[in-house]
Amino acid sequence: DLTDGSVNCQDLEEALAKKYLGGKGLGAYLLLNHLKPHTDPYDPENILIFITGPLTGTNFPAVSRSAVVTKSPMTATFLDSYSGGFFGPHMKFSGYDGFVIRGKAEKPSYILVEKDQITIRGAEHLWGLSASETELRLNGDLKQKEKERISVATIGQAGENLVRFANIINARRAYGRGGAGAVMGSKNLKAVVIRGEGDFPIADEKGFKEVAKRCRKKIAEHPLTKRGGTFPTEGTMMTVHLTQETGTLPSRNWQENTSEYASDISADAFLRHFLRPQACFACPIGCSRETKAMIDGVEYLTEGPEYETIYALGSNCDVRDPEVIIVADKLCDDYGMDTISSGVAIGFAMECFEKGLISERDTGGIQLSFGNGEALLEVIHLIAKREGIGQLLSEGVKIASEKIEGSSDFAMHVKGLELPGYDPRGMKGQSLTYALSDRGGCHLRSNTIRTELLGIPKPYDRYGYEEKPEMIRDLQLNYAAFDSLIACVFGAFAISLEDYADAVSSVTGWSFTSEDLRLVAERAWNLTRLFNVREGFTKKDDTLPERLFTQPSTKGPSQGQVVDREAFERMRDAYYQVVGWDRETGMPTDEKLRALGIEELKGG
Repeated sequence: DLTDGSVNCQDLEEALAKKYLGGKGLGAYLLLNHLKPHTDPYDPENILIFITGPLTGTNFPAVSRSAVVTKSPMTATFLDSYSGGFFGPHMKFSGYDGFVIRGKAEKPSYILVEKDQITIRGAEHLWGLSASETELRLNGDLKQKEKERISVATIGQAGENLVRFANIINARRAYGRGGAGAVMGSKNLKAVVIRGEGDFPIADEKGFKEVAKRCRKKIAEHPLTKRGGTFPTEGTMMTVHLTQETGTLPSRNWQENTSEYASDISADAFLRHFLRPQACFACPIGCSRETKAMIDGVEYLTEGPEYETIYALGSNCDVRDPEVIIVADKLCDDYGMDTISSGVAIGFAMECFEKGLISERDTGGIQLSFGNGEALLEVIHLIAKREGIGQLLSEGVKIASEKIEGSSDFAMHVKGLELPGYDPRGMKGQSLTYALSDRGGCHLRSNTIRTELLGIPKPYDRYGYEEKPEMIRDLQLNYAAFDSLIACVFGAFAISLEDYADAVSSVTGWSFTSEDLRLVAERAWNLTRLFNVREGFTKKDDTLPERLFTQPSTKGPSQGQVVDREAFERMRDAYYQVVGWDRETGMPTDEKLRALGIEELKGG
């Protein structure tokens, strides 16, 4: 509790751990139980949860991720955001499955977590520093020996200034979407630092080694994850080519879904700036890359950029220079801002500028036109500092569109969260992905790129509406399972739910099956729905930006396509029926809640 400085350590009840695992499942349970209804996200009583999963910290492949759970200042919905790297494993090494942080410190502070104590320390000397500067300073201050394991999760200036899409950075990785960094800043909390010494027991060492070895072999043989495969060499950058070729790459604030400059921002273009590969803790894939750009004689180093960043800061703003995108990515990481929301907010402002809805008077003399890379970089600085046009854009496109008359139809968000880079006019199932995401416009709840664009595990008509409710349900449960474990979706291309269940059994000593894992996922998905319904969200909020219903793309493979409103609504209603929610309200039925054993949580 940052308000009174108290620390209370509790054992995690085994029954809760088995019912919800960790990550999304356990985080949703804790948020629903410990946050009063309709609490403002910036109220000191909002809670900020850092949490791991049962496999975190083991050498099982691709499970190094950890989660932050809170109520989002972007959307006022449930928010879970995930980050790779080393912070999650170090949390487990320090002896904790997670932390629940509430209250507000009287002055800037950071939390230091060690094996046998947690202390709250002053951070006035860190306030105003970037995320990378803060991490360097804390490592210099706290490291007692050269190879000591210290991890830092910190906000930059954007979190301090309550930019609504501020994120939390850990060693260039981000708990990226939804504004958890702004919640952290509202608590005067600059960082959480973990001195990750120690280990934890595994119930069945022999069984665990066998399943881990089996899964490493699967990763080594899968074409996407093996050495020299797509993910180790290109990460998600290869998606630029896929979305361009299928007419699903948003450009110019979603006015189109192809870009004439796609080859300029392709994987090949960015690989020319590649320095060295990067990997998360105990991960054999190593999907990330350190890259370098030079602008005006200044060198910028960053990790990535990944596809979503390339889309948001590239095609969405019609910026074609890879070096500008790399620098923009670096600035967002240092300030601690989500790159998707940053790019969509700036693309929205560019369209407003070109349509005459805002002028140079509003932008402070900046020619905020599509394709202007220099303007892109200038506005990132302004957003982080909440200065000039950045003051408005720092609120996100939903609030900005409410203040710029005539702009709401092309404010590209769902429930206040800006859309990622897959245009549902060219993949109709993705319209449900966005509309039904529990944290607003998000692809990481049921991304249909595998099913609709790649035909895995079976082909779908990407322009059709049939079979999509069942497809979305299955994808949602898979993603919720990964997020409760917490497992990386890249590893899940090669590893089955049965494999993950075997790993959980060997680590915990439980008899845990893939069906148990699916039940955990379904509980998690219904708990987040209960939370959002409690906070006032209804069926009418499960919708899309008007542009997607009414404005067809004018070129490319998806030329002439829109999301048909009536077909979308029928598809949405059919989805409610498939998952056991009321077709009229979108509320989980009592029967569904009883079947999942969570009926007592209705009403929060």
